[in-house]
Amino acid sequence: MILEFLNELTQAGHRIFSVVEAKEIAERMGIKPSSVTYVLRSLASHGLIHQIYKGNYVIEDNILTGSPLHKFEIAMHLAKDGAIGCWTAMSYHELTDQVLSRVYVLAPYTDEKKRSLYQYHIESYDFLLIQVQKDHFWGTEQQFVGGVKIRITDLERTLIDGLMRPTYCGGFREVLNAFSIAKDRLDIHKLIAYGKRSPTALQKRLGWVLSHLSIENVADFLNVPETKHFDKLDPSGPRRGRQNKQWMILENI
Repeated sequence: MILEFLNELTQAGHRIFSVVEAKEIAERMGIKPSSVTYVLRSLASHGLIHQIYKGNYVIEDNILTGSPLHKFEIAMHLAKDGAIGCWTAMSYHELTDQVLSRVYVLAPYTDEKKRSLYQYHIESYDFLLIQVQKDHFWGTEQQFVGGVKIRITDLERTLIDGLMRPTYCGGFREVLNAFSIAKDRLDIHKLIAYGKRSPTALQKRLGWVLSHLSIENVADFLNVPETKHFDKLDPSGPRRGRQNKQWMILENI
């Protein structure tokens, strides 16, 4: 029964699985829910699976062919509808040379009462799940990393998130450096379209950054709504600095 259960797990594509998923497979096999704990303990004692955090297991590498367990694979298990984002996506798109021990994941939600952040420590990595409203979950692409299909924010959305959440992207100066590195790879029309889907304060930051990079006619393309107040360039920084009247931005860096 134990090996048959493991075979069912692998056939279902569950390299990482939860107790809930294990019970669903057990039900299909006619195994009593009360026996699942025994089955999992037996598999673990034989070195076939191990627990990566409470209620969640991974099948050992020597059981399945392919690459070792990748941190992005764990991230996709934590947020099945989510996407790798922020500083981790910056690293993936080669916009930073920092070596990161934390994996940032954007996780869409619809319940306003949920917490905004969830943190896990698994397999020597810290995972930070940043919840975003489902309507704001866009600008992602699918890629293969370590033989596993993942979802990650595309280059332009990653930069937009840097302007929105610099704290989760290494700080605002790291974000400015990322824009500079990405300058020649940018789909400027996509970036501006993303900007227009964002709050006015972010559009103003985007306009300032693109002007700073000397991209011509950006003001005509972006067409930021007029405001009478100055928004901070670095949203996480203090409210002080030179007033830029073109973009109504407080240059607080």
